Amino acid sequence: MRRRPDTRIAFIIKVAALATVSAGALTASHALAQEVPQADSQAASETSEASQDRAADVVVVGIRGSIDTANAKKRNAKQIVDSVVSEDVGKLPDNNVPEALSRVTGVQIDRARGQGQGVTIRGMSEIQTTINGNQTNLGDGRALDLADIPAELLKSVDVYKTRSADQVEGGIAGTVNVELRRPLDLKKGLTVAGSVRGSYDDVAEKISPYASLLVGERFDTGIGEIGFLLNGSWTKTFYRETYIESESPDIVCCPGDPNSPNAGLPAQYKDIVLPYRAQYGQEFGHVTRPSLNAVLQWRPSDRLDFVFEGGYIGSREKRSVNKLYALNREWNSTYSNIQLMPDGQTVKSITVSNPNGVPAGIDSLYNSFHSDLYTSNFEVHWHGDGVQINSTAQYNKSNSGNYFVEQIIRPVGLTSMTVDFDSDRYSGGVPSITFNGVDMSNVNNYGVERFQDNRGGADNEEFAAQTDITVDLTREGLLRTFQFGARYNQRITNRWYGYRDGFPRVNGTFAPLTQFPGGSQAALSGVTLGGDTTEWYSIPGPVVLDNIDAIRAYIQATDPGNATRFASQYPPSDRGQTFGSHEYSFAAYGQFNYGFDIGFPVDGLFGVRYVNTWGDSSSFSYRLVNGAEVVEQSNGRGNYVDLLPTATAILHFTPKAQLRLSYSSNVQRPSFYDMRPFYWVDPNAANPVVYAGNPNLKAQREHAFDASAEYYFGRGGAVTLAGYYKKASNYFYYDRQDVPIGGLTEYGVDPAKSGFIEQLRNAGGGTFVGIEGSAQTFFDFLPGMWKNFGVSLNASHIFKARVEWPYPEDFPGAFDALNASKWTVNAALFYDTPQFSARVAYNYRSPYRLFIWTARPEYSFYNDETQRLDAAINFTPFKFVTLSLEGTNLLGNNTYRYFGQDNLLPLGVRLQARTIQASARFRF
Repeated sequence: MRRRPDTRIAFIIKVAALATVSAGALTASHALAQEVPQADSQAASETSEASQDRAADVVVVGIRGSIDTANAKKRNAKQIVDSVVSEDVGKLPDNNVPEALSRVTGVQIDRARGQGQGVTIRGMSEIQTTINGNQTNLGDGRALDLADIPAELLKSVDVYKTRSADQVEGGIAGTVNVELRRPLDLKKGLTVAGSVRGSYDDVAEKISPYASLLVGERFDTGIGEIGFLLNGSWTKTFYRETYIESESPDIVCCPGDPNSPNAGLPAQYKDIVLPYRAQYGQEFGHVTRPSLNAVLQWRPSDRLDFVFEGGYIGSREKRSVNKLYALNREWNSTYSNIQLMPDGQTVKSITVSNPNGVPAGIDSLYNSFHSDLYTSNFEVHWHGDGVQINSTAQYNKSNSGNYFVEQIIRPVGLTSMTVDFDSDRYSGGVPSITFNGVDMSNVNNYGVERFQDNRGGADNEEFAAQTDITVDLTREGLLRTFQFGARYNQRITNRWYGYRDGFPRVNGTFAPLTQFPGGSQAALSGVTLGGDTTEWYSIPGPVVLDNIDAIRAYIQATDPGNATRFASQYPPSDRGQTFGSHEYSFAAYGQFNYGFDIGFPVDGLFGVRYVNTWGDSSSFSYRLVNGAEVVEQSNGRGNYVDLLPTATAILHFTPKAQLRLSYSSNVQRPSFYDMRPFYWVDPNAANPVVYAGNPNLKAQREHAFDASAEYYFGRGGAVTLAGYYKKASNYFYYDRQDVPIGGLTEYGVDPAKSGFIEQLRNAGGGTFVGIEGSAQTFFDFLPGMWKNFGVSLNASHIFKARVEWPYPEDFPGAFDALNASKWTVNAALFYDTPQFSARVAYNYRSPYRLFIWTARPEYSFYNDETQRLDAAINFTPFKFVTLSLEGTNLLGNNTYRYFGQDNLLPLGVRLQARTIQASARFRF
């Protein structure tokens, strides 16, 4: 019954040349200032002249120009790197950074809430983000959310798959560098450019507006050349996703307990695996992203220049999640009509009964998110005869937070329900819920079981300073230049979090929905799938938030036990998740650039980076003693020392053909949250469980070996084939560990008791082996209009993506890494002239392990194959304006998920929208 996704690979590769990838997305990256071999000097000169022409005129770059620029970056770089280059001011080939990166060889993304979200490089998700080469973080995280960076602001995005010693460490998967525009990149005089765009989502049925504006001027003065630039954007994206899913399969709890769910099973079904929950839902809302970048450049002479830069990236989101759920493993329930999947153990369908009410209801949540990132950067660049000095200093400040309100509503009088976890409402199989004997269209049949609000946030201050010095040693000898430098960085990070629950009761029963504050505005909502519509009542999220003061008063009156907690405006702090941290690091490096000739030129670099990272963190530990909470401040300290060697060699067989070899290493530090020195325990429990942070977590480390064969021809033409072997250590894994008698005394537990510690731990290492290939060309050799056509194709295959997780390898996919698809394919067909261009782009990603369900790892979550077909048309009726029409997900492909590598049971489906958008770009 279950289809095996990889069987489509051969077909996809055959049709890929007729499908698509975003034209600018396929190539190279931020080249270091290295010497070019003499044999390739003519090609380098042509590239340099073309780049200067484009830098002096930002009018229309176009598809061909963006591919050519990206090719030049890849060709001249010392690392393994690919790029997406803007086709025009305010015009990346896709609407956000992750979507654009999905076209890059070896890069895979997830999609949620109407846009690309998480990014994976070669099967690994531990990515570092930088802006103009500077490490940039948000809140208590170690990266930015790339989806929050507006595409309209960008000049290019570089994907570094290896690193050199002069680059900031962090991110064992690689680094994504966002390059913003600077005024001396523009033509002389005044430049004004911008765009307006509207994108229609066929599920949200709304138009999302986007706008950007760049104003820059570059001019000569008596004190040198000066340029300034203001570049801003504002976007508002509406989204809506319908989903039907189940979650958390496990053996039914607690044999021997007469009240447990296991007691309600017939004898022959005591060992069945039953999902904890099935649910229908909708996730909808909008996210607004304002941003601004301001730059002043001053070049007093050919040897000296200064950069003063400041920026802001913001995000504001209102998100509603409204779902109908059925809990299947609740106490005091009985079971009947049980059917199993072909494995004879996993439940396909079941009827759950309880005379006091089955555990089913509506979970409606309304969340408000915000984030603000303020960046500042100062750079000085000077070069003399044989010496170059670059110094930079950055100060960044950020904050992020959220506040949500949640209502749990129960149908009154519901005593029986049937759940089919593999129904035919969707082709891959999805859960289907039937409530027996209750009218869901009658608002009087609902009661409010629980209300919760939750507030959290984090802030961050970061200062960094770096100096790099390059000394020319010789033009013809083995060692050409020596580069060395040092970097100091400090971060101050704080996080806070709190929640509270209220259980309103009227005459000992759930509070009637119509009597709850805002209940008079309760409305029907629901999902439609496979021609069937299921609806239920809930209070719209904005109405709940508008009535929050009345709700707090209502909880105080109807739930006296929680009256004190609801007396304040916001929930009190949860000490276990509230912490503050200081982190400092010092890095020094040295690297040589070398070159020699063995019948053909060879050049490259080798070096090492030393990093010392230290810091402290404070949180709270708390436990119950005689029913009272004992709170104690808890402190921790840590120190990491790393030596990170790198080496590359580029063999220039001909001016067009080269082989790039690389060895690199990197480090990924644990998150501040996971290292917080906290614990919570109830020592009075029979077998106490300690929930704790882990200040002793080890950093992840990675060693990578790469080879890339490259052939460049014509303008923008290239064929590449690359292979890699990556070895990583100290993967993170959340687990509960048995502790013998006497092992929990430090947590205040009686030495006569045994128990458990639940925390994030280091698992084993990981091994990743893969191959990547790409080809692209314009048909310049063809006559007439045919020479304006071009094609690109890239594909990556991961032969091995294995992590040594801490459990037996006794089921298929036991050691599968997370987020690692075996296959990724991109293909594009494009047409490009100064007046008209068009592109059709196809993206395919094979299945991958999405999440490890630690209770039963063999039922881990898997994402099925995904594919997208996009298209765009651009028309430039006048030199100063371009009109565009674009469509995404034209085939209407959805996201399907399942449990276990062999698809033991459907997890469910999320419906993905098609979009059609029109835009206009102008420049003067």
